[in-house]
Amino acid sequence: MKKLSIVLLSLLIPALLCSCGLSKDKKTTSLDAGNHVKTEEGSKENEKKEPVMYSFAYTGEKTEKDPSNNISFMAIIENSKDARPQSGLSEADIVFETMAEGGIPRFIALFNKNSPKEIGPIRSVRPYFIDIAKEYNTAFAHCGGSDDAIKIINSENLMSMNEMSYGKYYWRDKSRKAPHNLYTSSEKLRSLISSKGYVKNQNVKLNFDQNYWENSELKSASSVALKLNKFYNTSYKFENGAYTKYINGEVLKDKSNGSEVTFKNVVITKTPITLTKDNVHINVPLTGEGEGLLLSNGKYQKIKWSKKDKNSQTQLKDSEGKEVPFSPGNTCWNIIDRNNVVEIK
Repeated sequence: MKKLSIVLLSLLIPALLCSCGLSKDKKTTSLDAGNHVKTEEGSKENEKKEPVMYSFAYTGEKTEKDPSNNISFMAIIENSKDARPQSGLSEADIVFETMAEGGIPRFIALFNKNSPKEIGPIRSVRPYFIDIAKEYNTAFAHCGGSDDAIKIINSENLMSMNEMSYGKYYWRDKSRKAPHNLYTSSEKLRSLISSKGYVKNQNVKLNFDQNYWENSELKSASSVALKLNKFYNTSYKFENGAYTKYINGEVLKDKSNGSEVTFKNVVITKTPITLTKDNVHINVPLTGEGEGLLLSNGKYQKIKWSKKDKNSQTQLKDSEGKEVPFSPGNTCWNIIDRNNVVEIK
């Protein structure tokens, strides 16, 4: 009887050791209700998940952070010789440039992606800048304006951030002479926008497609020069994947950070610019249609622009009527007279 017990114990000990060893293994087996063997590979908590990606509305660039809370705004920025170098242009999503009085150009810059700490010099608004701000449904910063522009703002109750009414959101740079020394910041303007309830939905849908600009059949555009008048010329050179902006042969730099002002896209649209009845101010039609160019990635495409009315979006299409997309990134949009000379190399 003792011999039989010893034999049984000798058989049971290896079996017990094997069952203990199984509990340390990452893979365990069990019988489910249907008598099928179910294998568990262990916890999936350590598996990496792909981040949710978003896009900035005005640059098409990807981001992991939801940009829907980024408050958009525009600012009128001077571009006379005494205003250069300006602050904030290198951080704008889109910079529109066209003429003002006396053949001196002016910018209206749209900010959404970035939050520059200094923007300026801020100058007065004109009706055609108001039209651009209305198209993008944004509040706009300025200091005064032409009589026609102020009448439009008051009659339509527009989202004006006039320094003459909201002075605490601006400051004067004592190192510069007036009127070329008025500045503001994204923090101040966004605070004003929130307090006034000027936060609006983005109503412009821009199309971005990098693959479009990889097409080898597109004509090359390593540089483009815009000869606008005897006082002012501007040009762009394709360098390091972007177009560097030059004014009268000199590189344009951002005063706030010292960087060169570059753009992934350059738009040129032509329209008949004329003097108004006072023979001082100018009229820049932005509705209707006309010719133009879109440059990106060292190439260019001829375009036709069209805009039905002041509340509709400007469309850019090729000769076949197909929309021409932007490359992801920032854009400089030049609105010039239809008789101005454009040279592409």
